Amino acid sequence: MPIATPRYGAPIDYHDVRRSYNGARFIGGLVAAGAAVQAWMASAPSTPYLVAAALTLTIQALVARSHGSSAVPSLVLDATLLGGFSLIRGFSGGIEGAGFVYLVVGALLLTPLKQGVIIIGYALLWAVPIALLAPLVETSDENLIVELGAMFAAAAIVAELLYATGRALFAAGERHRKALDAEKRAVEVKDEFVSMVSHELRTPLTSIGGFSDTLRESWSRLPPKEVDEFLLIMRGETQHLANLVEDILVIPRLEAGRLRLEPTTIALRDEAFEVTRLVFAGTTREVQIDIPADVRVSADPNRLRQIFRNLLENSRKYGGDQVLIAGELMGDSYKVVIADNGGGIPVEDRERIFEHFEQAVKGDARSEGVGLGLPIARKLARAMGGDLWFEPRFPTGAQFLFTVLSAPDSDEVQSGAPPEDNITPIRRTG
Repeated sequence: MPIATPRYGAPIDYHDVRRSYNGARFIGGLVAAGAAVQAWMASAPSTPYLVAAALTLTIQALVARSHGSSAVPSLVLDATLLGGFSLIRGFSGGIEGAGFVYLVVGALLLTPLKQGVIIIGYALLWAVPIALLAPLVETSDENLIVELGAMFAAAAIVAELLYATGRALFAAGERHRKALDAEKRAVEVKDEFVSMVSHELRTPLTSIGGFSDTLRESWSRLPPKEVDEFLLIMRGETQHLANLVEDILVIPRLEAGRLRLEPTTIALRDEAFEVTRLVFAGTTREVQIDIPADVRVSADPNRLRQIFRNLLENSRKYGGDQVLIAGELMGDSYKVVIADNGGGIPVEDRERIFEHFEQAVKGDARSEGVGLGLPIARKLARAMGGDLWFEPRFPTGAQFLFTVLSAPDSDEVQSGAPPEDNITPIRRTG
């Protein structure tokens, strides 16, 4: 197996400082161009080239503020202009020194180490022709204004680079801190999730194991009514396990967008009755379903039941003693409202409850469940072309609303609801 060799990048991401760096070059080029023009007007020698070089720098810097992914072209151009300036005007020391400092700083900060060394070496190579031709070029004191302007431009660019370095390093530190916080939170969420799932799995498994042992050891001595009760409890715990596993397994498919949906035409009220009967079996809650019998929706029946189940289980755990399921037509969709008369949800928790593994009740007062029901219900509603949200109920309580696409009345209807005489615990209107 080949060993990957490390790749060294620039200390500063060029994209983070591209605009400010080339903005400083642009201003420096304008200063140098102005100084060269003034020297030209004073009849200083070689200033036409200096004006052209300064304008070239200015134009290239202006373009580079919004184009390009590397500082290499800019640094090579600046090294070339600096070397050409020294060849034509003659070596003075001040301009070359300031320019070389800028090139070294820029190459080491804005490019990978290998490229930076090459750029610095290229700038040093200009010393060979400059040294050979220096005796042939006469410098002029009239070019002092040019020298000062060029030195100021180089100093301004170096100052901007150093400032940008500090800014980039601070931003990198902030990103690193946030990444560490996110990683820490991810570990905490994972541990919390494992703990909650372990608890949720252990409880029904313990119940199933206990009742099955009792039935195995005392089947012949137990009255039939008690046997039926034990089997009913075991069936309920098994269904609870199946629902929990389904909620856990559906998350990665929803996140990856690979959840298969098979929409069909469904009688909405029948589905509401079926899921309500299962969720509230054995309770004394008063549940009122107020959905007209002729309401037809287009949805995946399994996922629609999963939405109903998660919302109704939320009402069973947190909602008071009364639950209302109602709805109304809303354009091409049908809006379903599941309301209760419980304590409601605080304002600061009304969005957090739609995050994975979150519940409005924390710590020791936390209710059963792993905090997946509401976020999964919302994702499923949106995957089927609708939405799901929370609204407070007046004067007290909570209501969750979701929309599902309406279906033409002529479509074949699928219904998994039992006969009406099997849902006597639920009050039916509409």
